[in-house]
Amino acid sequence: MTRRRPAEPTFSAAHSAADADMERQLRRAPCDRVAGPEPLVPEQTDGSSDPGIGAFGGSRVGVLHLTGALAFLSSIAAVFAVQLTVQPPVTYAVQGALLSGLALFAVCLVRVNRKALKRLSLKARVDLLTLETRLTKIANRDDLTQLRNRRFFYGQLQEELRRSTEAKHPTAILMIDVDALKAINDEFGHLAGDAALVNLAKLMTRCARPVDVVARLGGDEFAILMPKTDRRGASALARRLWQELENNPIHLAPDADIYLGVSIGVSGFPWKGDDPQALVHWADADLYANKLARKGIAKGFFGRDGSEFASGVVGVLCAALDIRDKLTHRHSQRVAGMAVAMGRRLGLTEPHLTHLTQAAILHDIGKIGVADSVLSKPAALNETEWKEIRRHPELGYELLRGFDFLKDAAEMVLAHHERYDGAGYPRGLAGEKIPYAARIFQVIDAFDAMTSRRPYRQPLLRDQALKELLRNAGTQFDSQVVEAFVEAIGDGVGEPEGVCPAVAGRSGTGGERRRWSSAPVALGASAD
Repeated sequence: MTRRRPAEPTFSAAHSAADADMERQLRRAPCDRVAGPEPLVPEQTDGSSDPGIGAFGGSRVGVLHLTGALAFLSSIAAVFAVQLTVQPPVTYAVQGALLSGLALFAVCLVRVNRKALKRLSLKARVDLLTLETRLTKIANRDDLTQLRNRRFFYGQLQEELRRSTEAKHPTAILMIDVDALKAINDEFGHLAGDAALVNLAKLMTRCARPVDVVARLGGDEFAILMPKTDRRGASALARRLWQELENNPIHLAPDADIYLGVSIGVSGFPWKGDDPQALVHWADADLYANKLARKGIAKGFFGRDGSEFASGVVGVLCAALDIRDKLTHRHSQRVAGMAVAMGRRLGLTEPHLTHLTQAAILHDIGKIGVADSVLSKPAALNETEWKEIRRHPELGYELLRGFDFLKDAAEMVLAHHERYDGAGYPRGLAGEKIPYAARIFQVIDAFDAMTSRRPYRQPLLRDQALKELLRNAGTQFDSQVVEAFVEAIGDGVGEPEGVCPAVAGRSGTGGERRRWSSAPVALGASAD
């Protein structure tokens, strides 16, 4: 479209007026700028100062797009025209139908793919939720026992305390500690120890309610959270656990029935506070008090005249021996329990029973001063090492004689490795010069040692140990004490109340078996 030229001006008066007006404009214009006629373009309507982006530029782009589209359509039309001239219309119609079918198939395929992607997306979300749930369960469970773990227990405890505070109902917790798990591992192997923990977990789950949370906090520590339960209900569960563990072996080893002992502490809301840490603290305190009481370390335990101070001293010494050598400590507990039963059978009176109990539980306290390399040696000792180990009666005597209430016990400790024929140590005492109580637990000490596993040998069966005692009666041991002990074992007194030693064999499938327990020996309170 061509632009119309403006009409030629006429040489008239109007022309003279226009010239005068232009002269006035030239005078007002800057000297470096030449005024000219305004371009014949529309005014910008978008407020842009750049002409390339304004309406003129937009019109140019639109013209270009329109031109491109027309060129494209013209090309398609030209192709169709060529095809129509070269090929018959029927072929073109077939091709069009084919293309239409392909297009329809593509549309259907897109829709199917969209549905498939939607299903896959939904399945992926479900799988993700399932995986998250499984991972949460794994993160909140103990791998060995499949109980809840520490993290879950403390989270549930906090949440349950919140609910209990709002609803004003009680909540109780039980803290449970397995006795002498290391001794089980040392005696029967770690697989037996793991089996004992798994069976204990099953027992606790069976005894607890479905709403209770049974958890393994780690190692030999367990806990039970009991919603809407007061102190009486928690104590009832603790008694039930003790009864089940006392009556049923936790694991059957090839040569022994393993019984498990546990210490239990009880705490709860509101009688011990409303803070999770406070409840756990008081439950732990109750647990350790229970542990000491089960070991016979409690006020007034060692006879009617026993004082709290005396019991405390014996408790500290027992704890020191336990830290120094757990196997020796458990051996002393077993000897003490059997010695008390034998003392009662042989007619010892109350003061003598008290001294016998103290001496039996502390008879190896001198081993605190023996080197670890000697105590823990996995092979037989050489002569030099035997000399060192033979010093422990004297070391124990020196340690105990400083306490007035332990002087009689100290004498028995000094004499517990003497022989009836005078060939023992450290003083070579013989016959009646050896304290009678010391002669009693000499026999029991030897019997327990023979029927216990050692790093360098397997334990003897009960009958084999009894034959060994009878063979050495009159030389190493007092014959009357040996006869009384063999008779007591035959009558079942060798398994006195509260004693769970690795000594009480019994007939069973595959031959003679023995009873082995990790529970501490209840030294049985004073005779009535």
